[in-house]
Amino acid sequence: MTRNRLLASAAALLVGALVVVSPAGPAHAHTELSRTSPAAKSTVSKAVTAVTLTFSGLIKRPGTSVAVTGPDKVSYSDADAQVLDKTITQKVKALPVGTITVTWRTVSADGHTIKGTFTFTNRFAATAEPTPTTDPTPTAAAATPSAQSPAPAAATSDSGTPSALWWLVGVVGLLVLALLGGLLLRRRRSSPTT
Repeated sequence: MTRNRLLASAAALLVGALVVVSPAGPAHAHTELSRTSPAAKSTVSKAVTAVTLTFSGLIKRPGTSVAVTGPDKVSYSDADAQVLDKTITQKVKALPVGTITVTWRTVSADGHTIKGTFTFTNRFAATAEPTPTTDPTPTAAAATPSAQSPAPAAATSDSGTPSALWWLVGVVGLLVLALLGGLLLRRRRSSPTT
């Protein structure tokens, strides 16, 4: 009889524990990052114009930030991140080739701050815009200054020489004045006073 009571008490405690723990599980589930575009650790070969983060639950706009940096540690984020329900969209400037790091931070609907980092590899190289070559005027204008470039160099060297010469003349002039002053002072001391 005692053994049956112990088993019944143990079973009641186990059921009670399951009832208490079971509802607490879902209540404590927090919003998490579900997927990204481009995907974490993926390699892209097309131009990326925006990075998108999708979460398991609703998120809030205040407190949300996304930093997209290249291998050169420069930020390529373009304007503020946009938040809509469970999604954050961060527009980006033309990305450099290499490892791109996305560092994000947001606030879930229950008020918890969540953050993280992921990387992807960019293989798409943005090409520079070609410059128009139909107008011959810029070429002629470019040739003209190069033909005149020796003149400023000569002016610099000419202006440098008189400057040094004037310094030399000034120093010699001061030495001559000091010598004359010393001679005059010596004469006055040696001449008899009347």
